Amino acid sequence: MQNQKTTAMNQFKKITAILLPIILFIFIPLFAFATGDEKASESEFPMEFVFEWVEVAADIIGIIILFIGFAKGVYMFLLLELDRLRGKKDYEELFSLRNILGTYIIISLDFLIVSDIIHSVISPDTKELINLGIIVVLRTSIGFFLGKELNELRKELKEEAHEAELKENAKH
Repeated sequence: MQNQKTTAMNQFKKITAILLPIILFIFIPLFAFATGDEKASESEFPMEFVFEWVEVAADIIGIIILFIGFAKGVYMFLLLELDRLRGKKDYEELFSLRNILGTYIIISLDFLIVSDIIHSVISPDTKELINLGIIVVLRTSIGFFLGKELNELRKELKEEAHEAELKENAKH
């Protein structure tokens, strides 16, 4: 019985995760321009408005993710420093902090790149397209190299955990 409730709740969460963005980004803007006239022309509801809405939402989500990562990073750093000062931990724990913070930065960059691409659809001015192209290339490069560094950090952390496990098993 409990398992069925859990399964039903998980399905509800999945459906909500799909429907909520649709409601926020499609139906709310549609109702904002609703006139009640069935013969209303398309000019009363510009698609540009929807794209601007999604662009701003992607920017906000990217910034929120970056802020959450920053807040978690500061909190974890302070805890690690307090533990280090007490002699409980050493600097190697900072690798896990870099891993977590880097992941938040990459996810944030992905949302900001989506926003830049949508902006280029809205205003295809040549100067703006060049600027946005440069920004997207820079953000993508940062994301690529940061991702590469994070993969190397994860490998190092796994190797260290494996070595610690081997040492622990050797003691027994």
